[in-house]
Amino acid sequence: MTAELLEQLETMIKRFRITPAQAAELKAEAEEITVTWQRVTDRAPSVLVTVPVGEDNWAMPVPHRPGWLIDVIKTNAPAWWLK
Repeated sequence: MTAELLEQLETMIKRFRITPAQAAELKAEAEEITVTWQRVTDRAPSVLVTVPVGEDNWAMPVPHRPGWLIDVIKTNAPAWWLK
């Protein structure tokens, strides 16, 4: 990513608590997820969902998107991301 694109980057990050059943559905041993919404001018917006893993709580991406997670992403997304 170039410095010019970094200047245009909008990012919002939120953490959400999840139930043990939701964690199992994501195949994660976690009590929370982190959702990162990003957008760069003239590019499609993106979203990244991660769970903390291991002793150091490294962020592991979650590729699976069950319906409840889609609802969390859409309901809490910033207005600029939904455009």
